[in-house]
Amino acid sequence: MPPFLIALVIVVGGYWLIRKSAKLPPALVPAFAQKLAGGAIIAFSALLMLRGDLSAALGLFVFGAGLYGKSALFPNGFGPKMAGAAGPRASSPPPVRPRGGMTREEALKVLGLKGSANSDEIRLAHKRLIKDFHPDKGGSDYLAAKINEAKDILLGA
Repeated sequence: MPPFLIALVIVVGGYWLIRKSAKLPPALVPAFAQKLAGGAIIAFSALLMLRGDLSAALGLFVFGAGLYGKSALFPNGFGPKMAGAAGPRASSPPPVRPRGGMTREEALKVLGLKGSANSDEIRLAHKRLIKDFHPDKGGSDYLAAKINEAKDILLGA
């Protein structure tokens, strides 16, 4: 019976892992993989502890916690910060143009719409883009501001 349960946990966990990683934006996949590896190392250290090998378990636990980002020795995890500022969306904004605000044509291009877009299409395109490029999701303040400005121009707000 225990081998069946182990196999069931592996299949269900693999299915969950595939579904979870498929929904992530590409910029957040490295951070997810780092947390996943940290969690796996912590789980393995717990198994070693149960077997009585405390010295190896403690070392692996500290390493796994550092990968996961939850260690007193490494409060921010190991290596560069992967979630947020490391993506291509978070690069420095292009230089500010000397002229005024965005034109209607530019706003349509930003939202990826045609000139005949109605208000529902504008709101839908804005919602789709801001969900992906919001600073809380790994995007930048600059891009989120441009997406919001484009919506405001097209809706006349």
